[in-house]
Amino acid sequence: MRRLLVIDANVTPASPSMRGWLAAAAGFQGQFDEIEVWACDCSLAGPKVHFRPIQTRLFPGPLAAVGFSWEVNRRLRRRTESWFCETLIQCTGCTSSRADIRFIHFWNTAFMAAAKSAGADLKLGFREHIFRRMAVHDETAALKAGHTGAWWCVSRGIAEPIHPADQNKAPVGYLPNAYDDTRFNPHTREQWRGPMREHYGFQPDETVLGFSGFGHFERKGLRQAVAAVNLLAEKGLKVRLLVIGGKPGVVAAFQKALEAAGTGTANLVFTGLVTEMEKHLAAADALFFPSHFEAFSLAEIEAAALGLRLYLTAHPGREMILREPVNGRLLPWGAPGMAAVLEEEVRSGTARLPHHEMGEALNPAAYQITLRQLFDAAIARKWPQPSAPA
Repeated sequence: MRRLLVIDANVTPASPSMRGWLAAAAGFQGQFDEIEVWACDCSLAGPKVHFRPIQTRLFPGPLAAVGFSWEVNRRLRRRTESWFCETLIQCTGCTSSRADIRFIHFWNTAFMAAAKSAGADLKLGFREHIFRRMAVHDETAALKAGHTGAWWCVSRGIAEPIHPADQNKAPVGYLPNAYDDTRFNPHTREQWRGPMREHYGFQPDETVLGFSGFGHFERKGLRQAVAAVNLLAEKGLKVRLLVIGGKPGVVAAFQKALEAAGTGTANLVFTGLVTEMEKHLAAADALFFPSHFEAFSLAEIEAAALGLRLYLTAHPGREMILREPVNGRLLPWGAPGMAAVLEEEVRSGTARLPHHEMGEALNPAAYQITLRQLFDAAIARKWPQPSAPA
C-alpha cells in the first residue's frame, strides 16, 4: 500500500494554499494507491480519494484552528506504525505533530521577529498576538528531530529561517503558488485598462498605484502606502492609490483609523471585495506593496503577470519575482524613502511602463511539473527502491 494523507483545513479552490495543488492533482494521483484527506472541506475527488471530515463547530472563530489541530493529532496518535510506514503525510503548515512533507505558506516565527523589528510601524492586536504565539509553538515543535521529513516552501525567503533551525536537516523544495495565466496576462490588461480607469474616474495623466489584499491591511503596509502617496501629492504629482480588497468592516475600520490620525484620503480609492480581480487591477499602472511580511504574495505574482511594475519592500517572497530594474524597484522602509523612489519613477514615466518579467513564478503547467518532481523525491525518500544485485 502506498497512501498519501493530505492535512489542510480547507482543501478547496477557495484556499490560496491549495488552489494550484488541486488543479495539478491529476498529475500525481496515479503515484498513490489511495489518497486520504483530513479537512473541514474538500473538493478533491476520484476513485482513490477518501475524505475524512473534521468538524470544528465546538471551536468558534479563531479557535477553529485549535480544534482542527487537536483532532488531527488525536487521529495520528491512534494510528499504528505499520500505517505510518504505508503513508506519506503532507501537512499544510505545522498542524500535525509529524509529517513527511510540510507545505509552508507562512512562517509565524519570522513574522513575529519582523513585527518586533518594525516597532510602532506594525501594530498587532492582542488577539492576533496570542494566536500567532500559538502558531510559533507549533512551528518550534515541527523543527525538532523526528517531526518533519521535508519542507515545501513557497519561496526561498520563507525557507531561509527554517533550514538552519531544523533539527531534522530535512531537504527543502520550492513550490510557489500558481497564477492563472488565462486571466492574468498582458492582453487582459490591455483590454480592461481603459474601461476600468473610466469606471474609477482616473484621468489619463494620473499614475495609479494598485494595492491588493483580502485583509491584513496593517501587515501589508497600507498605512505606509497611504502616507507615501500623500507625500507625492504634496509635491504636485498626480498619483492615486487603488486599494483592492477588504471586507466592508475591514475597510471601514481602516478608513476610521486614517480619519482619527488626520490622514488625508483624497488620493485613495477603495474597491472593497471584488470578483474578477484581474479587471480591477488592470486599472493600475504599478503595484505598490510595502508589506512588512509575506511568504510569496499572489498579489505580486498576478500584478506582474498583467505587466504591472512592482514596488516592493524587502519581505520574503520578493526575491522570487522582483528583477530590478526590469520589472520594478525595491523600496526602503518608511514612507519618506518609499516616496523618494516612487517620485523618481513617476517623474521619469518608468512607473507606467509594462514588462514581461515573471521571475520564478509558475503558471499551472510549470506548477504541475514541479509538484510531480517534488512528489517523486518524497516517494523515493519514503519508499526507497532496493539496490539491484551486483
